[in-house]
Amino acid sequence: MSKQELFRRYIVFFLALTIGACGVTLVTRSHLGVNSVACLSYVSSIYLPVTMGTVVIIFNLSMLILQFFLYKRVELKYHLMNLLLQIPAFFFFGVLVDIFMFLTKNFNPDFYLVEFAALIFGSILIAFNIALQATANVTMLSCDAFVKVLAEKINKKLGSVKLIYDVILVASAACIALIFSHGTEIQGIREGTVIGAIIIGPLVQLMFPRCAFFKRWILKSA
Repeated sequence: MSKQELFRRYIVFFLALTIGACGVTLVTRSHLGVNSVACLSYVSSIYLPVTMGTVVIIFNLSMLILQFFLYKRVELKYHLMNLLLQIPAFFFFGVLVDIFMFLTKNFNPDFYLVEFAALIFGSILIAFNIALQATANVTMLSCDAFVKVLAEKINKKLGSVKLIYDVILVASAACIALIFSHGTEIQGIREGTVIGAIIIGPLVQLMFPRCAFFKRWILKSA
C-alpha cells in the first residue's frame, strides 16, 4: 500500500467519523431515544458533570484497554499499531460529538414529525459513516473493534455478539438513569433506540456498494 493510498484511506475514515458524530447528535437531539452505543454516553452526561463527548472518549478508552486483555502477548505485536491508531480516532470522534452538540444546543423540536425526521436522517448518517469506515478499512472506533475481536476470540458470529453487546449497553444506561432519578425515569431510551437498531444494519448494506466512488478514489494511481 502506497503512502498516497494510506493517506486517502484516512481522509475517508475521518470523514466517516465526522458524518457519524453528526448523525449521533441528530438522533440525540430528536429526543426519541439514542442508538445503543451512544445511549450510555448520553445518559451519563445527563446525570454526571461531564459532556457526552467526554464519556464517549472514556468509554472507547475502556474498550481499547479490554482489547489488550483479549489478545495473547505474542499476538499483541501484530495488532499493536492498529490498537494505537484507535486512540486518535475515538478522541477525534468524542470531540466532534461535543462540537455538534454545542452547535445544535438550540435545536429542540417539539413537533413529533420534526423529531422523527431528525431521528431518521441521523440514523442514515450513522449508517453512511459505518459504510465509509468499512470502505476506508484502516482502523475502527474501539467500541466496534472490541466487539469484533471478542467475537473472533469466542468463535461466535459477529452479529450475535453485537446484539448482546448492544443489549448490555442499553440495559446499563437504563440502570444509570433509574439509579440517579431514584427510579422515576429512563432517559435516552425510547422508540428511536429500537428503530435505530432495526434500520441501521440494512441501511449499511444498502449504502456500502454505493461507496464505490470513494473506493475508486482511494485506489487511484498516485
